[in-house]
Amino acid sequence: MDTYKAVLFAALLAVTACDQGRWIELPPMLMTCSDLDDLGMKTELANADKFSLARGMLQGVCTQSSAGQFTGETRCNKKAVEIRCKS
Repeated sequence: MDTYKAVLFAALLAVTACDQGRWIELPPMLMTCSDLDDLGMKTELANADKFSLARGMLQGVCTQSSAGQFTGETRCNKKAVEIRCKS
């Protein structure tokens, strides 16, 4: 039974690790926390199917940091904007 539990735990850990994204902090010159409150910015970031300069810029940050694709998620953490990237 202990082997079964170990295998199950390892499988759950692997699935959880695959779903983890990486949060990348942006420099204030690219985006500030107040930008996240802007309705136009929210609209641009919410629509992954429509080209926007904001999404393109944030995708570039994810690509350049080797963190994968921009997920569309943003947050303000300690006065800095963070974006979530996932491979």
